[in-house]
Amino acid sequence: MTAGVHAADTLARATAQQPRARILLAPVPVSPTKPLTPTHLKYLLSLDMLHRATATFADVTFVYHHTAFAGSRQVAGFWEYLDRCHPGAAHEALSEEAIGELYTAYNRAGPAPEADLLPVVRRAEAGWTHPVTARLLDIWEGHYRLLGMADPGLGRTGPEPASEAAVLDLLVSRNLCIDARGLRAPAYLDATAAGLPLRAVTSPDGQANYLLYLLRQLVPLLDSHDLVVLAHDVDLRTDYQTLAHVFTALGATVVRFEVPRVPIDGVVRSTRFGGWQGHTLGAFAGALVDEFGPEAFQLGLRLYLVAGLGRTARSSFSLGHLRRWMRRAVRLLDESGGPLPPDGSEHGTAGRFLAARAGRRRYADPYLLATTLLGRDPAVPAGELLRVVMGSLPDRGAPTDMER
Repeated sequence: MTAGVHAADTLARATAQQPRARILLAPVPVSPTKPLTPTHLKYLLSLDMLHRATATFADVTFVYHHTAFAGSRQVAGFWEYLDRCHPGAAHEALSEEAIGELYTAYNRAGPAPEADLLPVVRRAEAGWTHPVTARLLDIWEGHYRLLGMADPGLGRTGPEPASEAAVLDLLVSRNLCIDARGLRAPAYLDATAAGLPLRAVTSPDGQANYLLYLLRQLVPLLDSHDLVVLAHDVDLRTDYQTLAHVFTALGATVVRFEVPRVPIDGVVRSTRFGGWQGHTLGAFAGALVDEFGPEAFQLGLRLYLVAGLGRTARSSFSLGHLRRWMRRAVRLLDESGGPLPPDGSEHGTAGRFLAARAGRRRYADPYLLATTLLGRDPAVPAGELLRVVMGSLPDRGAPTDMER
């Protein structure tokens, strides 16, 4: 055993004597308006691995609701556009790519006036979901199952959020918010003490944006957790630095987990501008599952997006590279040998190993998990880590559904 592994094992034994930490994992949701592209998949699979691995040594509350900010302009504006420009669309027949084309067209057209959005916002806040988004969530549920991700229900239920008034009153009382709505101006988060600009959380007319919806969802949970992990993509860095400042001022211990966007043909762009055609999960998954099988597809896609593209994702998404990672996944699965231990029995070994590797970070980093799994260190519990990465693996001696 190497000195590094021995030291990690010593730390793990000491950590095992301590109570399990209570960790709030709070990623920004992918809004249900678009197809799942390599950027979304890198983000979602990184979160899935972070969640699974951290849960082996801590109690994790994963707050993720795809329609958490359905009343915001980004989502409600799309819904208003659909009802105005495509009334009566046969939503049951739409593919996610077709929905993505509608979303791109909406962004080209520009949003409607806020007064026109208000009826849609009120319905969304009462729990209504547009049929096109409901169709997309059904498609995503199938994707989640194909990918072996936790919570194939996509977080459709969750804790009741705090009221808008209660959250804004609390923030104003802590000098974290400037509420100028009475003057027909926005309410702003105030993190200027941390060198950050004021950030509006409402429009001058009082319409909330996604940040206020997230604050309503998360503020009530802060006191009951030891650590808050805020996950987001690079484009939202300043917003999440502001959120981290606000939550810290409210007494929480906060870290941020940032995931880069993945270039396609050398270009990084938001889904709303297009350029994703032919690179959605629905476009490439079928042929790869047929060729390599569902287990290798799940593992290979995780390893490519998380480890292969790395922390910075400077290289473009490549189906050729993905196929090479599929072959690597096949070898890893074959090397795992016979049947792995039953679900749950490996969590003691994997949990101690992952807790030691987490160190001061206090959560399991998916990049380190993936690269550790790819190593050849005999002290690494590779079989157990495989189960953590993928949730559960069947007996390798039994035929899969596709083989039957």
